[in-house]
Amino acid sequence: MTIRGINGPMLSAAIQKPAIIINTDGVSISGFKIKGVGKDSESKFEYYMNNPVAAAGMPLNTPNAAIVVKSNDALIKDTSIFGAQVGVYADTVLNISLQNNTFESCGQGVDLLNCLGGKVDGCGFSNSAKSGVNAEHCSQIVLSNNSIINATHVGLLLKESEECSATNNTVSGCREGIGIVNTTFTDVRRNRLYRNWYGIVVYANNNTIDENWAEDNRQSDVIAGFGVGIHLMKESSDNIVSRNTIRKNYNGIELTTGCQFNAVYGNNFSENTNALRLDKNRNNLVYGNNFIRNTISGYDNMSRNTWNTTTFGNYYSDYRGKDDDQDDIGDVPYPMPKGDHDEVDARPLVKPFNAIALDVEEIKAEVKRYAKFGPADDEIPAVKVEGGTIVISSKIPTSPPEWPKTKSIFD
Repeated sequence: MTIRGINGPMLSAAIQKPAIIINTDGVSISGFKIKGVGKDSESKFEYYMNNPVAAAGMPLNTPNAAIVVKSNDALIKDTSIFGAQVGVYADTVLNISLQNNTFESCGQGVDLLNCLGGKVDGCGFSNSAKSGVNAEHCSQIVLSNNSIINATHVGLLLKESEECSATNNTVSGCREGIGIVNTTFTDVRRNRLYRNWYGIVVYANNNTIDENWAEDNRQSDVIAGFGVGIHLMKESSDNIVSRNTIRKNYNGIELTTGCQFNAVYGNNFSENTNALRLDKNRNNLVYGNNFIRNTISGYDNMSRNTWNTTTFGNYYSDYRGKDDDQDDIGDVPYPMPKGDHDEVDARPLVKPFNAIALDVEEIKAEVKRYAKFGPADDEIPAVKVEGGTIVISSKIPTSPPEWPKTKSIFD
């Protein structure tokens, strides 16, 4: 079934009454303008009390959505939605496709839950109270060629999902541009992120963050000018952060407590306050990066990481060593200006490195090859005997914290 609006007919949603509900597989909707209704808990409760038959079986946590999708293979395109609590809401459907839609002043533009397969492509999101797109417990979702401006929290959020991708999106003016939370085997590529608080946030394992442009992410009033281009939150491991352009951020890329077995490869850092900041982590491999005109190139605090392979390290525009044997490797190491444990790049490049190709498996093998440091002292469980019983205690959490559903991932 195809339902096409001619000359943009206007539809209106109401409390718990979407403008459109798709209950049949293979439906195509296009060409409408929809005025939604925002979050209103009091009116929703009143609706449930006054309409017991209509509300029977409907959960109280169902948002006021402009369009609700309950069936597979739905296509929604060339449609504008304004002021809804959720623009498009889909739960447990296959192969949903959203193309060239606009979402203005919605609480959440698109909310995908438990969906398998689907695409959000070429859509525009502005002034979202929470996020542009939220995909949770999903697989094989593609977010591509979208524009997200001024989301209060996250522009694009992939949470507890797998095998998804976010490519060629532009995100600006958000608290977090792209969030990857408890999500695996996902590619974040060729996105442009600027003037957010955090450009890309990763709290997850086994993902590839490649060829993104993160510039001028400085939106916090905590520290004047503070902001981060790409942020790996604590205990994020086995990720590849590669070939990104990181420019004019407070911290360009940072890996926080407990991050390990990550590769930082082939990135171009320029004009950041702190280009690369590693804090209380170990066994991360940093090589093939270019550090140009940053206030501080490397910050390696209470960590044990490796800043070069046996073949080459990184290029630093403030390196003053010589290359008498003309092998393009500096003759003396480059010390980390903000390091401890005497961290150095033992094989600094004297010319910028050009990382043309990306071989994910080769990079993972390199990380494994140079992972030579044991656990930190506070990661080793304490063992003692009490009354003939062996007691083993550890400060390491047994599971990662759960992020609240209604707040930013940093709240």
